Amino acid sequence: MDPFTQGALGGAFSQSFSNKKTMAIACFAGICGGLAPDLDIVIGSDIDPLLSLEYHRHFTHSIWFIPFGGALVAGAIWLLFNLILKKDHWDFKTIYKFATLGYATHATLDACTSYGTRLFWPLSNARVTWDTISIIDPLVTIPLIVFVIFSAKRGSSKFARIGMGVFFFYMSLGFVQNARVTDTIEQLAADRGHQVERIKLNPTIGNLIVWRAVYQYDGNYYVNAVVAQPFKSPSILEGTSVPAIDPETIYPEIGTDSVARNDIRRFNYFAQGYLFEHNGGLADLRYSAEPHKVQPIWGIRVDRNNPDHHVEYGNFRGPDGRALDTTWDMMWGDYTPEQKSDIAP
Repeated sequence: MDPFTQGALGGAFSQSFSNKKTMAIACFAGICGGLAPDLDIVIGSDIDPLLSLEYHRHFTHSIWFIPFGGALVAGAIWLLFNLILKKDHWDFKTIYKFATLGYATHATLDACTSYGTRLFWPLSNARVTWDTISIIDPLVTIPLIVFVIFSAKRGSSKFARIGMGVFFFYMSLGFVQNARVTDTIEQLAADRGHQVERIKLNPTIGNLIVWRAVYQYDGNYYVNAVVAQPFKSPSILEGTSVPAIDPETIYPEIGTDSVARNDIRRFNYFAQGYLFEHNGGLADLRYSAEPHKVQPIWGIRVDRNNPDHHVEYGNFRGPDGRALDTTWDMMWGDYTPEQKSDIAP
């Protein structure tokens, strides 16, 4: 999730366990704890462009790292306020409690998105994705921020608890919508005579109504959009299909033990196996500028003449105004099948 949501959730959760005396500590330490796991973005390399992808949502996002992460955040806050600002009324034990509560919210929220979080590392290296909320969703962020501010100003945990209640209600809707979309895609596949081998869902930015759905069958990925409006049967905007690839055999000229081959494996792991060829590169099919199209946002390019060089990673195409307008039209049921033809798949 975006840092605004992570910070607000960490603050609200910590405030929920505070009183008027500790409210300021709870708010500050909780926000810092909620933001801290994403400090892994500093891990990177000019030589290896995939290193940052490999270590984002890695060990700092593991549930087993929570007590250590909370301690690191608490230590930094204690040093700041006790040694630098000379405010010695903030004791380490209290700071640690609220920093750890804030830190504990981060990875679980990230796991609700489609990006992938190593929630149980080192016991499991799986990228956990519950596919129930977009990485950016103001409908959950803004209420959290409002209730955090009210709670801090009034010195009352009541408002933070209300904010957490609103948050859990919205997140529950995400799980309900995920189930509805899954049923819709499985029925679509059955109508086509397909047996779904695996499925990936992705709610689009800022809503739980328009979803991107990708399923695999017989060596191909099938991309569709599902509009799951409340109190209505979900509707489908059929997209297209692309061949699945084997990361071990694609580009045979680079060999099996080269740097480039290993990079393809790493990117395939990041993309949870949803790789396909696009414009001379390998792209992540999970994300797209439009929910029913093959318009990848990021991917890699392999220099097949230099297999011992790292791949090039970059953005293929980001969401633009027209793509967001398309999602908005879908949300309100204003995007008709006839409009598909003006955008290339």
